[in-house]
Amino acid sequence: MNRFDNRDKKQFKKDIKFGTLMEQYWIERFKESANFYIQEIRNNGADNSGEFIESGKSTFGADYYLTGDYNGPLEVKWAPTFGKITLKIKDIRAYKKEKAGILFVLPAKKLDVDLRKPKDHDFEKHIKRIEQHLTDIRWGIMMPQEVASLEEKNKERIKPIKYMGNKMGIIIPESEFYQYFTLNKFKE
Repeated sequence: MNRFDNRDKKQFKKDIKFGTLMEQYWIERFKESANFYIQEIRNNGADNSGEFIESGKSTFGADYYLTGDYNGPLEVKWAPTFGKITLKIKDIRAYKKEKAGILFVLPAKKLDVDLRKPKDHDFEKHIKRIEQHLTDIRWGIMMPQEVASLEEKNKERIKPIKYMGNKMGIIIPESEFYQYFTLNKFKE
């Protein structure tokens, strides 16, 4: 049950469904706001329906594949709290293997509202809350070459991450985001 990050199967299923909806929301918002040409965005993951995959099929790797000025796999990471991004080592290795970039979506400052996944999993209410604060949310792409060097550059930071089921990971503080990507505003 290591896959579940300290959750039971029922909670994991709800969280995966909600997380998939969030990624779909953010990839569409990104497409509207990208400052480069996007010809197509298509599914690249195991199953972007949000349904639970029991076993036998890898769920590692980037969820989307873009064509246009950016050609290749792109993972979507929604970091709803200000100040840091957290990545699991196994995920970084999967993205590196497929030469994927990472689209980060995150608050540009500390907000007076909690944008983390709500306990009731009410997606529509959550999106309304996000859209009220969209002017304070940014996106940035860590390009595949940066993803490929991430583990090596941060060897000393690799540690078990409690809120991710004690899986090995890296926490990158907000003060270092500029080393990996440029933050951009979403179009309203």
